[in-house]
Amino acid sequence: MQRGEIVAVWRRDVASSDGPLPGAVLDPMPTPHGWCGHVSGTTPQLAAAAAARIASIYGLPDRSLLVETTEGGGVFLWAYRASSAADYHRQWPQPVIDGSEFTDVPRSGSGTSLLDYVRLTEMARKHQAEWLDLRGGRPVDIQRFSRRLSLLRAGVIDILTRSESVQVRELLLRVGVPAESLPDDILQALDYPIGGLPTVPRARGVAFTSDGDRTDRIAK
Repeated sequence: MQRGEIVAVWRRDVASSDGPLPGAVLDPMPTPHGWCGHVSGTTPQLAAAAAARIASIYGLPDRSLLVETTEGGGVFLWAYRASSAADYHRQWPQPVIDGSEFTDVPRSGSGTSLLDYVRLTEMARKHQAEWLDLRGGRPVDIQRFSRRLSLLRAGVIDILTRSESVQVRELLLRVGVPAESLPDDILQALDYPIGGLPTVPRARGVAFTSDGDRTDRIAK
């Protein structure tokens, strides 16, 4: 839809006296996957309650319209033509904060602040705890595990654009994040130590002998 069409539908069916948000004003912008825009004249609570109806008015699938609260209690909408795109948006990690919101926190450099590393440390600890539970055979919420891994991966990728890889690598090592719990691209980007090769379990009652290269083989 073009901007004019989006506004016309909003005024006629959403902001009218019979619509879900009477008197609300939308300032939209078309995107490759739908549209987005700031809404004035309403509250985040009212907009969230009307999200399903607004999506229906625009002919969008269920759960394809997202309502975000902006600074000062404003409302911002993201409308997607596919519900999968909206779900991807929901799962996308929040950007790593850089400390500019806090006047009492000094920046550690032009690109990062102490808050960046505090946030990344928090992500790493949560991921490590989930990983230990998973490997230990304890019950794990796999959706939460996947989300925490995605958060950590996105946080690492983001901070690497503004920081040295050695700093990020040392942070993860101090937390104790094992290499096998990290994606390959992160291991490569950080030059993360892999450690020893995994051992092959030995069958009971089978004799092994070492070759010259110290590789255990079944004795003949």
